Amino acid sequence: MNMLENLDTLGLANFKKLIDLIIPKKERRQSRIIIDYIRIYTQLNNAFNLLNREYCRRAMEYISVARNIIRENKFEEEKPYLNRILNILNSILRNRETVISKIKKEQASDPFHIKTSVLLAQNICILRILKINKY
Repeated sequence: MNMLENLDTLGLANFKKLIDLIIPKKERRQSRIIIDYIRIYTQLNNAFNLLNREYCRRAMEYISVARNIIRENKFEEEKPYLNRILNILNSILRNRETVISKIKKEQASDPFHIKTSVLLAQNICILRILKINKY
């Protein structure tokens, strides 16, 4: 009952203190990093599923969104991994029109190994999530 009384006296003005008691700053930071990787992974997964004749332009938009998420990320310790993903996405987007035209001509084609590159970027996200979650 003592803990409940302490929580009641904090009120809304001290909500941040309450959060600090429940979830330490280190855990919140790790959660935020994991959430960012999940956001990137989700965009890449959507792009991978849309890399076909009808929706390849939309797939490129999802790749652009993933790139924007990476650019907005502020976690310095994740920069090497995010830069690796960013390099993969930039190489895809640099050849965007060629990729789209080749996929539209032959749906089974994988120009510049785009699908493989997207899968590689997804794997980096998953491995980072597993590594961060370990601690």
